[in-house]
Amino acid sequence: MGHGLRGKRALVTGAASGIGRATVERLEREGATVAAVDVTTPDWPLAITADVGDEPQVEASFIAALDALGGLDIVVANAAVQFPDRDERADRLDLDVWQRTLETNLTGAFLTAKHGLKAMLEDGGGSLVCVGSVAGHFGIASGLDAYSASKSGVAGLVRVLAADYAREGVRVNGVLPGITDTPMNDWWRHDPEQRAQAEERIPLGRIGTPEEVAAVIAFLASDDASYVTGALWTVDGGLTAV
Repeated sequence: MGHGLRGKRALVTGAASGIGRATVERLEREGATVAAVDVTTPDWPLAITADVGDEPQVEASFIAALDALGGLDIVVANAAVQFPDRDERADRLDLDVWQRTLETNLTGAFLTAKHGLKAMLEDGGGSLVCVGSVAGHFGIASGLDAYSASKSGVAGLVRVLAADYAREGVRVNGVLPGITDTPMNDWWRHDPEQRAQAEERIPLGRIGTPEEVAAVIAFLASDDASYVTGALWTVDGGLTAV
């Protein structure tokens, strides 16, 4: 365990389950105090309910976090949705599904970044980590066109924000999980045949855990990553290396 998070103040979106919940746990274990934000009320001491696709709610969540913590050093834009029963290849994709997916996954990341950056700049700097997906870089999630496109947008956002804010003391990085054992994947992960097929695609031979992704987020958020900005870190067991 490093010491680059001791005393830090953080806000994490999508904190009620999966990677977000594991990230809150990891940051707190390493000494940070965390505001946990989710569209459903997270089960944490400092819990804030907000829809990241709605700017007034996002702004209110940051006001609440700043009131409670006195400032922010770390912001993790993690909240995301996936509609596997309705996301489709483009010729069959309903515009409403496209827009709802981008509203949360990309606009939500932007709004979290916008208000998070304002808060961190007031304190002289900090670290923003955005959670994307390897599906945003490679066509590995065929038929999930809205989700894949939204996550590609997150990667582009990370790069431009890193360039925009480096001289003002804010590092911006992205984490790109691969196939991970989270509730978002409930639609297939409990099916032994589908799970075996997924594991067969991964060089490490298994699906990742939320805790393994959270460990990389925690590193990038910490002072231990003080010379890392504009990076996109894959956490996928080698899936996109072959």
